Amino acid sequence: MYQSHEIIFLAERLRDGAYEFITKELGRMGVQGAPSHGAILVALLRQKQLSLTQLSKIIGKKKSSTTELVDKLIRLGYVEKTTEISDQRIKLIQLTPKSLALKGKFAELTQTLMEKTYSGVTLAEQQEVVRILGKILKNF
Repeated sequence: MYQSHEIIFLAERLRDGAYEFITKELGRMGVQGAPSHGAILVALLRQKQLSLTQLSKIIGKKKSSTTELVDKLIRLGYVEKTTEISDQRIKLIQLTPKSLALKGKFAELTQTLMEKTYSGVTLAEQQEVVRILGKILKNF
């Protein structure tokens, strides 16, 4: 049985396992990029267009880190950057037709990841884990 002080170790192993799984699945699907790009793509699939500031808040990363991830996605052809018409200082990020064409594959990957993650875990247990981890995360 795991001890309560092992939470960081377990969270790290979970993240590493999920990243390895996602990387393998992306490769199998012929999609370039890293798992860290997925949060951006999912956010843009939901919101269509976001500023860098909004995107940073949604994915929980610093604006400079988000900018680096977005720039990589631009080079890969998955997102594009435009300028807000009413305020030229605001840069907006949106998906390209290339990434929109992968919407079904991303949904499939998300479903497979969730099935793998929660295999053998009841809905009540899933909700409890998310609740507790959310509380712990607020400490940082």
